[in-house]
Amino acid sequence: MKTACTSLLLMLLWSLTAYAADPFAHPATGEALLASTLAKPAAQLSKAQVLKGRFTHSKHLREIPQPLVADGDFIFVRDLGVYWHTQQPFDSVVVLTSKGIVQRDEGSQTMRLSSDEQPAVRVIADVFLALFTLDVARLNANFDLYGLSQGDRWIIGLRPRAAAMNAVFKEATVTGARDVEEVVLTDVHGDRTVIDLSGIEYSGAQPGADVRALFELARP
Repeated sequence: MKTACTSLLLMLLWSLTAYAADPFAHPATGEALLASTLAKPAAQLSKAQVLKGRFTHSKHLREIPQPLVADGDFIFVRDLGVYWHTQQPFDSVVVLTSKGIVQRDEGSQTMRLSSDEQPAVRVIADVFLALFTLDVARLNANFDLYGLSQGDRWIIGLRPRAAAMNAVFKEATVTGARDVEEVVLTDVHGDRTVIDLSGIEYSGAQPGADVRALFELARP
């Protein structure tokens, strides 16, 4: 019995150590990730037209001891973008599409950035839309990729090739199993943005008029 417990403990410790390993120590190509680490989740996500779920957004700043935390729900629609509705600590909506970013706080527009005027906005949008569906081909066009898996769990790393993207983040990690569960963006100053996703529901059907209406906010 003691031997069995010891073996189980060693296996558990090995599993935790392997999963906690630095993904950036494991360079990979997009093709290799799709053939191994991301084969199952990418195949499943490729069929989804709409994803809905909850998110928690934590901003970890070096000069502030406690992270700034917000939470709410999101809707991702393929070929449209992502609709973020923050509910706590205040009501805010951010719509991110290939056309740009629009933000409304407490019902009033506070920010609008067009991708035509700010090319970096289009790159940011492409990255986030690719992350939601694990579109490795799109990610591979802009980033050096890394990754490893342990059982059903996986983690991939991204480092921008273009200097302009370094102004957004220096590196990113994406973690999950069946779904994308966490995205961590680290900037050149060491500050981190952590986005945790949960309760994700899929739909292979085209979005209804009510969902499409949410993205009207982002029209020029």
